Amino acid sequence: MPLSLACRNRVTALLIALMIIAIPAGSAALGQQATPQATPDTTEQLAAVLPEWHDELLAVMNTVSATYEIDAEVRLPGDGNPIPNITGTMTMEYTNTTGDLLTELPFRLYANAFDDLGNLLRVGDVTVDGADVTSNQSDDSSTVYVPFSEPLAPEDSATIGMSFVSAVPVNARQNYGIFNIDPSNGTWALAHWYPMLAGWDPGRGWVLDPPSANGDPIFSTTATYDVTLRTPADWRAVTSGVEVESTDIDAGIERRFVSGPSRDFTMVLDDDFEVAERDVNGTTISSWYNPGQERTGEAVLDYTAQALEYFNDLIGPYPYTTLDVVPVELFGAAGVEFPQLFYMSAGYYGPNQNLDVPNNLDFTVAHEVLHMWWYFMVGNNQYDHAFTDEGITQFMSATLYFSAAYGPEVGEIMTERHLTNPFRSNIEGGNDQIVDTPTDDFASSGGYVFAAYTKAPVGFMAIYDEIGEEAFNEAVTNYFYDNWFTVASTDDLQEAFEEASGQDLEEIWSHWFEEAAGEDDI
Repeated sequence: MPLSLACRNRVTALLIALMIIAIPAGSAALGQQATPQATPDTTEQLAAVLPEWHDELLAVMNTVSATYEIDAEVRLPGDGNPIPNITGTMTMEYTNTTGDLLTELPFRLYANAFDDLGNLLRVGDVTVDGADVTSNQSDDSSTVYVPFSEPLAPEDSATIGMSFVSAVPVNARQNYGIFNIDPSNGTWALAHWYPMLAGWDPGRGWVLDPPSANGDPIFSTTATYDVTLRTPADWRAVTSGVEVESTDIDAGIERRFVSGPSRDFTMVLDDDFEVAERDVNGTTISSWYNPGQERTGEAVLDYTAQALEYFNDLIGPYPYTTLDVVPVELFGAAGVEFPQLFYMSAGYYGPNQNLDVPNNLDFTVAHEVLHMWWYFMVGNNQYDHAFTDEGITQFMSATLYFSAAYGPEVGEIMTERHLTNPFRSNIEGGNDQIVDTPTDDFASSGGYVFAAYTKAPVGFMAIYDEIGEEAFNEAVTNYFYDNWFTVASTDDLQEAFEEASGQDLEEIWSHWFEEAAGEDDI
């Protein structure tokens, strides 16, 4: 959609603020004597970005703290290799944007948290600016710390190198199955497959909590990725970002991908995927499916295109050239979002999947499409405040999307199905919760699910009813442009609603998100 002058001004103001943060801080005589900071050549990354957004996203990429280069190879069992794995090397250029001296840099090994032995993801050959260093691993094996010989001063840079081996489990149900090989379809779902710089929350620093058992395990901040991957020749590789090179090699095929600004780099590999594609405002949507699943694959394509076009118009543009949707065997989740792609539960792809209007497949697709805005482009610390992306996504996809796509009567059906009826039954059953609670501080996973996916969206619906459609739409648009590619806070979201409406919303915000007083609302 054309960008209004007001939104362009918001983008410009944010970029100026980011560039001010990134200005080198002069002499670093007291800190790590790293390679002098230089603006990375990010122009090749623009292959992942729509041409009309090159200037804005190039400016974003020139301010990110981390640029990854990963060279990796899929290794199948055999020839002395007992288990399937991905073996690779990673080089990361890091600029200290924390404002503090850093004595070490934490990398998350998320896969290890869900392995009894804590060694699915192993690292070695760690270097800083080419010099060998000895890294230290946390007790739960989910974080590895890379030390600096001298503290790294704010705005100084360093080059971190390491090798890694990522053993991919087979038929693993932990953490929804987002890192797993499905033996029935031969699909490799590869979230958090590499050492990932820990996420930085401006409100509390590095987020080093044990990976969440209830919610999304990956918290990370915006970076860029340049990934070279070698696989068997007949494998499809569906990834964050776009493929820019492909070369046949003796052992198979070597592909190179770039991401543009991205919070992580996720892959799905399969040897017989088929695909249906469509263009929406310059973005190629690819709906992947296994042979015999064309019916659901085509429906997913229709729903994704419809949702992407709607949210583009409502919020602001999805500025990437691709969006991929991939069936994955999930456990306890209908879909899972990642940058520029999302998983859909393989259970949706059966021959008898209900496609009548309204249906839950359409709802899940809309929910995951909207996560490209709330989570991917506008980040938040979902360990502490998951409701700020899950709650608003659930409300906007159930109520606003279905009302716009199929009419208010259908919107009311989906609102009752996913929001008001579950809210009422939980409150009557004594399951009220304080929504703004850290994800793993809930007494049960059911408490978290109710808070994030039922009560929080009902709370955002109450705000919508209070301030009206026009102010709500203005608020989410402003929130998007004011916070894209950063980690937004709950205050940022509340202030967006207050600014757009001209109302003090503290009472309604506190009632829905900071109190357990749901009995007043049934």
